[in-house]
Amino acid sequence: MQLSPKLAAKIISEVQDVVKEDIILVDINGIIISSTDESRIGSFHEGATIVIKSKQKLYIDQIKAQVLKGVKAGINMPIMFHKKVIGVIGITGEPKQVEPYADLIRRMTELIIQEAYYTERNEWEIRGIESYLYEWINASSVDKDFLERGFMLGIPVYDTHVCTLMELEIHTLNNYDIHRIQKEIIELFYSIFGKEKHFIVRWGQERFLVLKKMDASYKQNYFYSQLNDLKKRFENRYKSTLAIGIGKTACKHMINKSFKEAQKALKVARKNKGIVFYEDLILEIILEDIPSEMQKDFLKQTIHMMEKDQILIETLQHYMNNNQSIKRTAEEMNIHINTLHYRLNKIEELTGINPKTTEGIVIFYISLLLLNSLNR
Repeated sequence: MQLSPKLAAKIISEVQDVVKEDIILVDINGIIISSTDESRIGSFHEGATIVIKSKQKLYIDQIKAQVLKGVKAGINMPIMFHKKVIGVIGITGEPKQVEPYADLIRRMTELIIQEAYYTERNEWEIRGIESYLYEWINASSVDKDFLERGFMLGIPVYDTHVCTLMELEIHTLNNYDIHRIQKEIIELFYSIFGKEKHFIVRWGQERFLVLKKMDASYKQNYFYSQLNDLKKRFENRYKSTLAIGIGKTACKHMINKSFKEAQKALKVARKNKGIVFYEDLILEIILEDIPSEMQKDFLKQTIHMMEKDQILIETLQHYMNNNQSIKRTAEEMNIHINTLHYRLNKIEELTGINPKTTEGIVIFYISLLLLNSLNR
């Protein structure tokens, strides 16, 4: 661990309110890298070099200040990390008077450095895990060495999993620290699910990848209730949505198929802002694979033929919802049956498609799915 200028500036910012005297931070080469007096940054401090060699604090009185290069009266103390000197902190003033403050600030500085070290180390480990998972998901085959590497990273590669993808509505979280939210979501996830049968990792800025262990105790309804609990608690806290897509295939060693299923389920979940299991999708999955231009062309030949008369589209939706029952549709819309027949005939007149036939109703069902999808 090195005392970088960036970290030193952060330390000065944190501790300068503790005392009113000038404070300096010096690297192991004896160069001042941060100071409450910015004019001293970049200058050589001979007193710090003595502290670095001796690992002992150094009192600098007015006489020493006249002899040593680049110093002022005060006290210099070594900053220790893993029993090594990684820098020096100095405070100006009468040495004995400022010593208690100097020791307090030194301790604070060492705590800040330790926190920065473990944060950096944790980020490095997370990046290593994310890199491995990316490689694993895109692999066409894996060998024992590859799996062992994942095991050493703490990834449960020898268990059977299904993949789940969770996505935040990132644009609604501009007033929040995204990194803090990511950390809190992971903590919230483990508080609900526990760590024994689940593994979660960041998957970009707005997504998380979850590996759900599949064993004899797995129950889809219970898994859904846990995900729903997570979703509600997140949305209540941040007033933002969380979309969740779950794969179907239980994978051992190779997880790319389950991951791709989770991607498709998430695409549908993103539109309805819900929780979607891939195995519950039939027509939606097929429609998701149709290019958007082809979807728009299909709509132009069906629903859009009625776009000047929105009441016809509304009538068609009610007709679908009531399983093509003339009586129930008319009752629900509070219209006469003859009025409903007139509207259905008008739909056929405008589109050339009869909604009372099996072929016609399938076409309009697909049209309404696409229309609702594009409008989300």
